Amino acid sequence: MRRRVKSRTLSLVACAAFAAAIAPGASRGDTVDASATTLLYVHDQQRAGGVVTLAPAYELLSVSARDIRNPYVDDLQVVFSGWGAVSIGPNLVWFDRTAPIDRVFADLDLAYVQGELVRRALQLRLGRQVVAGGVTGSLQLDGAQALVRLPYGFGLSAFVGSPVSQRFDARGTEATFNPQRGTFATGGRASWAFVPWGELGASAVYLEDHGDPGRQQVGADLRVTPWRSITVLANGNYDLYESRWAEASVLGQYQPLSKLALSADYRHVEPDLLLGRNSLMAIFTVERHDEVGGGAQYGPWKATTFSADYHYLADEHGHGSRAAARATWRAADGATLGGELGYLSFYSSPSGSYLNNGYVMARAFGSKQLGPVSATLDLQEYALEERVNGQQNSFMASATAAYPLGRGFVVLASGSGASTPYFSHRFDLLAKLAYNQTYRLREVR
Repeated sequence: MRRRVKSRTLSLVACAAFAAAIAPGASRGDTVDASATTLLYVHDQQRAGGVVTLAPAYELLSVSARDIRNPYVDDLQVVFSGWGAVSIGPNLVWFDRTAPIDRVFADLDLAYVQGELVRRALQLRLGRQVVAGGVTGSLQLDGAQALVRLPYGFGLSAFVGSPVSQRFDARGTEATFNPQRGTFATGGRASWAFVPWGELGASAVYLEDHGDPGRQQVGADLRVTPWRSITVLANGNYDLYESRWAEASVLGQYQPLSKLALSADYRHVEPDLLLGRNSLMAIFTVERHDEVGGGAQYGPWKATTFSADYHYLADEHGHGSRAAARATWRAADGATLGGELGYLSFYSSPSGSYLNNGYVMARAFGSKQLGPVSATLDLQEYALEERVNGQQNSFMASATAAYPLGRGFVVLASGSGASTPYFSHRFDLLAKLAYNQTYRLREVR
């Protein structure tokens, strides 16, 4: 049995303290956005052959100061996002591979300062941040990033730093579950925006862990719109250490009519290369595979949309298909109704037997505003190709309702039930009180 209690509150004391730290004096910060979330999660967990009750309390804090006026840097920003938690009761939260010894634990997601120089031609960011773009993917690191805006649509970006380990653990250890494990990372991207037709980019990333190579990849990306109705997206990612392609894809979109859009795509992906070579998560990735297919979306009426797609799947073990069709109707009173059909199957090439358990799926969903109450309903049924624990069907249903109490407070209730091959019967009920108000502290001079 699970019992969850959630609440969202504004931690004025913590936010004010942080705002004072980054903006000393009455005239430093023009705009400060601050929010915090308090979460108490009480649940049972199987451990060492028995069941224990855990009750961790979390506090999530986010503060952003923008447009900090100063005589040296334009658009000066300071961003902070982190969380802390405490285990309530005799049982401690087990969050990695070792037995817990601390009742209090925390992590820092973002903590950086950013500004622009040389008439906004140079942007600098220093601190804990997330680097994205090109073959880098999404990399969290402690370090620096620079963006240079050049004439004629050219641009350069570069970063250097140390990849982050969760909860302040030692960097590059086997205990980290971060997808990019290492002690040093660098890379960058060069781009050319040939307005209004598109953009061309080339990028590279280098990551090592105590001298051992983690990722050594180069790639290119392209977005081009030769005509208003046609858009082509393409990218390639080549691993220098493994001497094979991590990913290559191309997508074409064509809109012959205002109510009709067509697409065709091809993708080759080897998921293990999208992670570090020494990442623990790499052993859980799926096999490399290729897929090719397309889809269409048609809206004959303003409130109604139909869409369908089909893809052929193949890898070194076999081949299969994935298809889906969907219809959605949005009424003028805010109601939404829809239905979806899906199919997935994969077979071994030599024998024709099932490699993975496929399914036929049917789904119905809807939402409606009933006065101040907003409600949703979702029903899903899966018919499996092969039985699991003697069952061939899986049914799931969920419903939610939200009622605003005023002054930023909202009470929400949701329930879900299921009958699956893994749970003969299951029912969950969740109730929470949320505080969604956003406060902005602005100084006008």
